[in-house]
Amino acid sequence: KFRRPLDMGCGSGILSLAMAKTWKVPITACDIDAEAVRVTSQNARQNRVRGLLRATAGPGYQTPGIKAGGPYDLITANILARPLCHMAGSAAGVLAPGGMIVLSGLLVRDAMRVIQRHRAHGFHLVDAVAKDGWQTLVMKLG
Repeated sequence: KFRRPLDMGCGSGILSLAMAKTWKVPITACDIDAEAVRVTSQNARQNRVRGLLRATAGPGYQTPGIKAGGPYDLITANILARPLCHMAGSAAGVLAPGGMIVLSGLLVRDAMRVIQRHRAHGFHLVDAVAKDGWQTLVMKLG
């Protein structure tokens, strides 16, 4: 059971909602798009997990409160490959040693590039699942 998850690139908040309902722990959610954050907060209210979910808009891991709220033991990031690569070092900076990151939203053809960029920051691959041309990577820090 994870106790301190972060949903980076939360979109509508679907991953945040699932974590809140499953583990009943506080969830931090962040998106660069203020409208996505508004929708995430609305969805949290409608799904009766408002008290567990704090959503904020900002520039990824540099968002005020994100770095201060860490370290996180789990990060979910459903984001395209290029931003995932760019954010790898910052992800390592807020994830607890031994913490897990689940990367999705990338195409199978981009998976090796994302893996290599994360390996350069201390992550190692735990699992990879491909479906219909889309790739999900589970990686661990340390």
